[in-house]
Amino acid sequence: MRNPLKIFKIKPEERWQSAIALMVIIALNAMFIFRMHELFMQPGFGPYWKAFEHELHLSGYDPLTYLGVTNWDVVYQVYRHPLLSFMIWPLWVINEGLTWLFGVNCVQYLVAAFLIFCTYYSYIFLYRIHREVIELERKDATLLTAYFFSMAYILMAAIVPDHFTISMFLLLITLYISGVCIKKRREFKWWQSAILFYITAGVTLSNGVKVFLSGFFVNLRDFFRPKYLLLAVILPAALLWGTAQWEYRTYVLPKEKARAEQKAKKAEQQKARVAQMTAEQKEQYEAKKARRDKVLQRQAAKTGKPMENYGFLKWTDISTSRWQSTYENLFGESLQFHQDYFLEDVLVHRPVFVRYNWAFSYIIEALILLFFVIGVWMGRKSRFLWLCLSGFAFDMLIHIGLGFGLNEIYIMTPHWAFVLPIATAYLFKTVQTSWLRWIVAAMTIYLLIYNGYLLTNFLLSPIKAII
Repeated sequence: MRNPLKIFKIKPEERWQSAIALMVIIALNAMFIFRMHELFMQPGFGPYWKAFEHELHLSGYDPLTYLGVTNWDVVYQVYRHPLLSFMIWPLWVINEGLTWLFGVNCVQYLVAAFLIFCTYYSYIFLYRIHREVIELERKDATLLTAYFFSMAYILMAAIVPDHFTISMFLLLITLYISGVCIKKRREFKWWQSAILFYITAGVTLSNGVKVFLSGFFVNLRDFFRPKYLLLAVILPAALLWGTAQWEYRTYVLPKEKARAEQKAKKAEQQKARVAQMTAEQKEQYEAKKARRDKVLQRQAAKTGKPMENYGFLKWTDISTSRWQSTYENLFGESLQFHQDYFLEDVLVHRPVFVRYNWAFSYIIEALILLFFVIGVWMGRKSRFLWLCLSGFAFDMLIHIGLGFGLNEIYIMTPHWAFVLPIATAYLFKTVQTSWLRWIVAAMTIYLLIYNGYLLTNFLLSPIKAII
């Protein structure tokens, strides 16, 4: 590819539909900004974290990006998101200038602009996958792209200040490049793989595996050539690991040591205060401590029992029900919001499992899965589909198998849900009947209305209190 930036040029057939998609994306972000605008425009940093943490739990999404763009630091877990803090550094620089110029924190506007860009181009690249790689008719490609963006946590990802939309954008551009290479029998260049891995895994480490899978499915046996393995796999992986190690030692470890010292100091001070308490004061202290321990126990029960309490294994979960997680959360909440406990955080008030109020919601879920499964069968000879399914299988291994993030698996939707319309695209390509299109169109309209109403109603409702 002589000019890599040419991939971002909007083609004539994409202009009108992508303009409509862009207006919807901008409108959702505008509503999100409107909801929190007064709190975030207050002078000083103090209220920002509390405002988001207490008022907009948003299903467990973290407000770390807002924090980093306001007061830059390594705010993400370095071994899971090695480059993410550095990727938002330019936004912090711009925000510093805007804050000096206007006297207010412009973090919401800057983060929204970045999310709008990533969401818009996610739409573009998914449409191109349907149109150019799978070779659907224009109306079918448009329908299935809209189908994807009608899903609950794809709409959510367009507005929440977290890393999931960035991951979705990078994964879709990787799949698009891979699909074009497969179709035109081109090689997935080692430098393409190295760059895409370093950036994609730098945002979310697990997604880097999907770049390696792309290299394998495109190049097949050539993937195992010593030169390719060295330059496209070993070198970028070692570079990213070295980056994470340096980042941890430079930015994280000193703060951990300081917190440990502070914690030990506070423990000694508390021990001295308890020793001076009267019997009644000690009783009140113990009661308060017991209540706090009970809250922590409830939270621990919701996060599940890990395999081990160290390293990456501390994020696993071997106790949460896989079956219930699959139909209520993985293919439930991810695609259709539950009306009860809407956008509540599972670590605060929301139960791990919430049932739908209508049986119709389960029918929609079943139809989505039915079209997906039939589409997989129809496209079983497609190497590109197997590439998409391999990434999906990897996500299911870490989430359903190991239990990583299982209690709130729906927030991971942007990492894998595009496999649903892509598989359905092979059903469209094989079955040339209008009734199939009408059913998917009806489901898309229903999901847009249902998910859109719940989300916009939430965004336009006044916040409960000024913190």
